[in-house]
Amino acid sequence: MAREGYSNIAIILGLTILLTTISFFSGGQMYWKIPSMISGLFLLFTLYFFRDPEREIVANPTHILSPGDGVIVEIKDVEDDYVGAARKITMFLSPLNVHINRVPISGRVSFVNYRYGAFKAAYAEDASEVNEQSMVGLENDLIKVKFAQIAGMAARRIINYLREDDEVNQGDRYGLIKFGSRMDIIIPRAAKVLVELKEPVRGGLTVLAKMD
Repeated sequence: MAREGYSNIAIILGLTILLTTISFFSGGQMYWKIPSMISGLFLLFTLYFFRDPEREIVANPTHILSPGDGVIVEIKDVEDDYVGAARKITMFLSPLNVHINRVPISGRVSFVNYRYGAFKAAYAEDASEVNEQSMVGLENDLIKVKFAQIAGMAARRIINYLREDDEVNQGDRYGLIKFGSRMDIIIPRAAKVLVELKEPVRGGLTVLAKMD
């Protein structure tokens, strides 16, 4: 269970217990029973959302791993001020996906930039440009990558524990986005992309691309 969800779970659990208690002592009348059932269902969903499964990371310096779980919705060539000639791979994370984010390569954090912005639907075409997001630059002796946690219409809290000059290992947990979101990763154009549009990916497990 992701520790970031403890406060959410505690609040909803308390509400569920309160409503269930009131429903019990009121003789199970429907106008108390229905809210207690809805609260119980929301508690189960919250527990499911904040799950944090252990994953066996296979580190490889030539591989770029997916930073999150989701579905690939865009792959396009871009020019980036940090990576240079690059490709941007975008994935959409539904509320049912695991939302723990993982580091795609081992290396040193060059920068962490938080940009305030809009909360358009995460699948909107321009969400990468206008939505609130946390961007990280990461490099090692072989490669530079840039990756972003992007807020959506419902996802309004981005958690990122990385700081400039941190040394990280491929597959390390580094944060999450609460309740549905989008992630971008910008990689060198020289890397061979191994995923396709609409393909499901898993953070720390799916190899998005590799350097020849």
